[in-house]
Amino acid sequence: MSTLTKIVSLRASAAITSATTENGTASKLDTKYSELVVILNVTAAATEVDDTLDVYVDTSFDGGSTWVNIGHFTQVLGNGGAKKYIMAFKANPITASNSVLATADQAAAAALQIGFGDKLRYRGVTVDPSGSNISFTYAVDAYLQ
Repeated sequence: MSTLTKIVSLRASAAITSATTENGTASKLDTKYSELVVILNVTAAATEVDDTLDVYVDTSFDGGSTWVNIGHFTQVLGNGGAKKYIMAFKANPITASNSVLATADQAAAAALQIGFGDKLRYRGVTVDPSGSNISFTYAVDAYLQ
């Protein structure tokens, strides 16, 4: 059994202190891999329960022209504290949907097992209903074999 290797940091650990939507920079996979594990490492979430962080994993099968959401981590609440979430994908999944709307996002805590392309990125969406003191610190890393 091969060991997974950290290939890319999709998002280096940093704090978010305002409501925002971030599209991470696309990371090109120069080698064909059979397995992808993405880890969301939340090291701080200590404000209000109604503040939220949603992190998505997107891939492209056409070199970055079209992005498909293949995973949506469990939503992190503003008072949820440090947590680590893991999501795994196979390049050639056993089961897959026959047809998927390319612009559709997965539900929270869901992964779409259609494989993954040669480009990866994360998207992070933070919401602060009170507009006063949102703060999340998190990183997103990709491990492949």
